[in-house]
Amino acid sequence: MVIFLTNSLSFDYLQIKSLSLPKKSQHISFTFLAQIFLCGLLFMASPAFSQTSQIKNGVNIQASYYNGGRVNIGWELMKEYPEIEAVRIEIEPALAHQAISWIREAHENGYQVIATYHDATKLGSNDTQELLNAAHWWEDNYNNLSSSGPIIINLMNEWGSHTISPAEYAAAYNEAIDIIRPFYSGKIIVDVPGWGQATKIAADAYPLFDDQNITYSIHIYTSAFNVEQKRWLAHEDLAYLDATGADCMVGEFCDTATGGADWCTIIDNCFANEWPLFGWAWNGDGRNMNMTEPHWRDQPRANEFRPTEFMKVITDKLKGIPCYTQADEDCTGDMIGERCEDKNPYTVNDRFNEYCHCVGHFNSNLQFKNTTQKELIIYPNPVESNQEISIELFQINAFGHLQIYNSIGENIISVPTTFHQERININTERFIPGVYWVSFQDGEDIRLAKAFVVY
Repeated sequence: MVIFLTNSLSFDYLQIKSLSLPKKSQHISFTFLAQIFLCGLLFMASPAFSQTSQIKNGVNIQASYYNGGRVNIGWELMKEYPEIEAVRIEIEPALAHQAISWIREAHENGYQVIATYHDATKLGSNDTQELLNAAHWWEDNYNNLSSSGPIIINLMNEWGSHTISPAEYAAAYNEAIDIIRPFYSGKIIVDVPGWGQATKIAADAYPLFDDQNITYSIHIYTSAFNVEQKRWLAHEDLAYLDATGADCMVGEFCDTATGGADWCTIIDNCFANEWPLFGWAWNGDGRNMNMTEPHWRDQPRANEFRPTEFMKVITDKLKGIPCYTQADEDCTGDMIGERCEDKNPYTVNDRFNEYCHCVGHFNSNLQFKNTTQKELIIYPNPVESNQEISIELFQINAFGHLQIYNSIGENIISVPTTFHQERININTERFIPGVYWVSFQDGEDIRLAKAFVVY
């Protein structure tokens, strides 16, 4: 890739009037709306969703990027964590042959396997042809990939953006699923669009699916965002999707260092509702979210692996261990969303398993406490990709640098500022959709910080 009071229940997520029903289904629209309403009543009475699924809990494996896929997985270490019962293996198109060995080893070690077509260059694409390419890839490779044991097909990783319409989304998947059904009759995992975050689009598309033997896959990180409502992803977004009656799972989750989505509470609710959970990532993450070390980037053929700090983060959630709910003494009374005093400029006070555990009301911007009128003003926000965003340095009057970070804390832009500079304009052409943080840095100190969204 968000903080709210999770115990504050509301009918806002229903938004019944906004549901898009297919013309061919207008005669059953009352039944469908009644189903939504009844599910909403159940949600009000209990945090539980409905879920029946044979998919088990597990972890993601991204072996495609390293040493031509010739990596040691670390199965012996994985066996020390019985809560891991399945693996979701992402496969780049050219590595289907190498993936056979990963799948075989997974079955030899007793794990259920989800196999995912993953094209790193096409994530977030709205091009139907890319989804059809994935379906034809399955047509060409399914028999070999499943030769050593059954696999559950995840048709394509993160196809569809935040801007695709429900009708376009469903139509593309209808065409792709038709290609797969002649050789595969099982459940097909379908990633929710918008990098696994746009649950409303998926929910409104569900009645338009010709084949509903699918499981929707949601991807939950602290950077998960509801672009339509311009807020962090919340529990009600998942409840709205669940109200359709579709099977759902969490295909990826982790606690990245930036963003405001209350990922931990969301995952707790998903666990309570028996949605399968898949933590990111056992190994192969190109950033800093590996559960094991050494990283395959450095030692792809290592014979021994050690758990990182993320092992406990992920396995605690797979076990159903709940989030922290008590405030630490060192930050009692601070606002959720204010910057933690942990010498990490990207972390915020929260109610879950990270750094400061504070209680209070959520402050949606990552900001320092200050009593001055100095601030960064960003507009438009959200901003479409390939547009220009303006950042005003209101009453800052200082030499320094304007820094922009992506959702995993990587610095992607640094612009020097003069003493009396009032505005900086930046084109978002090279920004992928997501949440970004802009800060004004004066020497060693970050004076101000604020989030904006590119979609």
